Amino acid sequence: MPPVVDDPLFFLDYDGTLAPIVDDPEAAVPHPEAPDLLRELEAHYPLWIVTGRDLQALSSFLDRPYRAIGLHGAQEGIVGRETNNLMSDAAAEALRRLRTSVPSIEGLRVEEKDQSFAVHYRDVKDEPGIRARLDEWLADLPEVLDAIWGKKVVELRPAGLTKGTAVHRIAEAHPDRVPVYLGDDVTDEDAFAALQDMNREAVTIKIGGDDTRAAARLDGPDAVMDYLHRYL
Repeated sequence: MPPVVDDPLFFLDYDGTLAPIVDDPEAAVPHPEAPDLLRELEAHYPLWIVTGRDLQALSSFLDRPYRAIGLHGAQEGIVGRETNNLMSDAAAEALRRLRTSVPSIEGLRVEEKDQSFAVHYRDVKDEPGIRARLDEWLADLPEVLDAIWGKKVVELRPAGLTKGTAVHRIAEAHPDRVPVYLGDDVTDEDAFAALQDMNREAVTIKIGGDDTRAAARLDGPDAVMDYLHRYL
């Protein structure tokens, strides 16, 4: 079990951490214990949700206005309320242009995310062929954008804005707290690295069995709930 610290600053990913991974992102309801547990944690400690989702969309799953980072670091604000979009106009325009050229392939599904989007290929039959088509589509990706490959999904985000840049900024504003970051996504690796490079105590926890820079692991949302209950 990962360590429990006295003065945590929580950074919690949503999909795969607070909610099980499902085929349909719109059906990703939180773990049954998560709503009450999040309310109790927030009453005692600073807490941020850090997600690849748009924060307005996340409000359909979370019943409180938690502080949050959305779109993998390109959005900051309050779930279901005001948000601040951090991406440049050039990145936003590049995303709009790229959205119009997504390959039209059976089983390919586009998830709209405010000014960004993700392309899911979980339901396609020829996965290697689809990956090749998507690689070709992204061959001339503008320098203002990054393509992030996740679990049968590719997401587009502004270059230079990551979960790592976000948590670094927030952690610096809480020098008396120990950052505790839990996440399962490829983009959570940016956050693990950023916290480990800050030369301060931090708890970094990878959810699942993929390669990681995190110092500890948990199997899935059930184990996440067990770990977080130890703070109450």
